[in-house]
Amino acid sequence: MRLVPDWSLEVAMPNGAQAEPRYLSLAQAAAIANLSTRTLRRAIAAGRLRAHRIGRLTRIELAELRRWIEADGAAVRRSIQRRTRA
Repeated sequence: MRLVPDWSLEVAMPNGAQAEPRYLSLAQAAAIANLSTRTLRRAIAAGRLRAHRIGRLTRIELAELRRWIEADGAAVRRSIQRRTRA
């Protein structure tokens, strides 16, 4: 089974146009990466994925998520796949 990120996230703008959001919630980032929010929180805590705190909210920049998936995300998915097969 090959997990591929779904980059098709768009937000409706006030003028009716569609745009990609610059910052994502943990739930949005997890849905795109096809990972759990817990996995993303672990990557943030380990310093592998940069995130921004805005009060109690955690936001991940879309470009940073893409960078992390290309660099670390593949290793994370392989680790998850090994655990689910056992």
